[in-house]
Amino acid sequence: MKTGETAGDLTRKLPARVEATRERFEKWRRERPSKACPIPTDLWAAAARCARQFGCYRTAQVLGLDSGKLKRQAEALGKRPRKSVPGFVELVAPGRGALAECVVELENRAGAKLRMELRGSAIPDLIDLARRFTRDEA
Repeated sequence: MKTGETAGDLTRKLPARVEATRERFEKWRRERPSKACPIPTDLWAAAARCARQFGCYRTAQVLGLDSGKLKRQAEALGKRPRKSVPGFVELVAPGRGALAECVVELENRAGAKLRMELRGSAIPDLIDLARRFTRDEA
């Protein structure tokens, strides 16, 4: 806290996300079975998200947490791999004799992949599909 600043001053200027997290921590502290009870993972994650957005030191002060541990939690949150949802689209052409075949594979900047196996002479608008896929980054 700055000189002349009270705890009420800190909480009065809080963004909504930090205020909601502070209220969750207060509720948890009131309802926990004992003081030795560890902070739940979901509360640490909420605090880490606030710290990444609004700063570790101020967030730790407002939430009553150790700023060093909060900083480590926020750094760990940034290192978690994103879960990717695999997608598959199968386009099947009507069968007539010997048909041409090709495979088209696309990957956008977010790492999402699209693989198309095309058989037959009817080829959909691949350029439009590729543009839509790379624009809608997963």
